[in-house]
Formats: sequence, C-alpha cells, structure tokens
Amino acid sequence: MSRPYRRKVRGPDVSATTIFVGLACGTLLTAVGLAAWNSFPHLPVLSRAARAVGWLAGALLLIGALFAWPGSALAFRLILMAALAAPPHRRRDAPWNDVLLLLPALALAGGGLLYSLEHVQPEVGSHPATPVEIALLICGGLGARALGEALSNVAASTSPTEPSSLAYVLLTLLVGGAALASLWQQGTVWAGAANEGALAASWLAWSAARLGPRQHHRLRAGLTIVAASLLVATMMK
Repeated sequence: MSRPYRRKVRGPDVSATTIFVGLACGTLLTAVGLAAWNSFPHLPVLSRAARAVGWLAGALLLIGALFAWPGSALAFRLILMAALAAPPHRRRDAPWNDVLLLLPALALAGGGLLYSLEHVQPEVGSHPATPVEIALLICGGLGARALGEALSNVAASTSPTEPSSLAYVLLTLLVGGAALASLWQQGTVWAGAANEGALAASWLAWSAARLGPRQHHRLRAGLTIVAASLLVATMMK
C-alpha cells in the first residue's frame, strides 16, 4: 500500500530584514523602559544605558534597511527613517522626556516590521534611486527625530531645547532647489505636484516655528510637530 500524501505546510518566510528590525524594536522597547525607570530614581547610569541602547537600535535598523532595499520600498523608507530617529538626545531638564524622544522611532520601526512581514515579494521600480530622493528620505528621518524632540518640548515645563536644525536646513535646501528647478524648467515656482506642496507646507510651518517668539515655546514646538509629521507622512508615499 502506498502511503497517503501529506502536504507540507510551509511557515512564513523570515527575512534578514525581519530579524534585524525585530531586534531593533525590542532594543527600542528596552530603551523606553530604561528611560521610564529613570524618571523615578534619577540615576545617570540609567540615562547613559538608555542612550547606548538607542544607538544600538539605530545600528540594527540601519542594517535592516540595507537588507530591505531589494524588497518592500515602504518598509525601506520606514526602517531608514527609524534608524535616523532612534539615537536619542540627552535631556537635562526632565529625564522622563527621553521616553517621548524614542516614540517616533519606535512607531516607524514597528510599521516597517509589520509591512516587511506582509509584503515579502520585491517591489520593482519604487525604491529611491536619485540623490535627491535619498536626501528627501534622510530629511524625513531627521524630521522624525525632530518630532520626538518637539514632543519632549511640549511636555517640558522649563528650559526647552531647540529641535534639530539639521532637518530644517536640509528641508530648506531641498524645497529651494525644487523651486528653482521648477522655475527654470516650467517657468513657475511650484509645478503643482502633491509631494512638492506637502514639502512646501512643512517648510512654511517649520519656518513659522523657528521665527516665532521664543517665550511661546509650546506654540513653537506645536508648529514643529505639525511640520515634522507632515514631512514624515510625505516620505511614506
């Protein structure tokens, strides 16, 4: 008698991207736990450990982004932005605000992990290829980092820190370059593309935050949150 045929059930594919990003998500959760624990008994060793774990998470996410390059484009964008946002800054005024600094990176890393698990087939022709697209993606990652700083500033009651200027400078260069290129090629400052409009709106909100009165730090932080959120959302498209 012949043996009955048994169909082999194949489990889900676990890629290198999933492994590294999953490790990074666990590392970020550890950093959040250390930062939250440090908010009660303020110990310098816990603050240093949280920052070191944040840098480790950034390195793991960067490796995961490299593995995600031939796969899902959106997963690559999310993971790379999370890698740039993961290394936290040191807050001198309120150590518990370190938790808020890590939230954007944790959200982006979690989104990249879920999307890479659902979309294992490579997406052709949708990855950033030109230097401008890569610069925009880096700008989005720095914007996510500034988003965490702005959230921390909203929660802080005293001595707020200035959100990262590097993202704003890079955004200014990109928006200005796009406007000059559109003016040279089409005779108009704005060609009407949705991404260009979103980038311009983000730059205007960020400019208003930086030029606003320094005594209204919560208003400036709120405008930065709007600008950085718009910038990150634009990079996901």
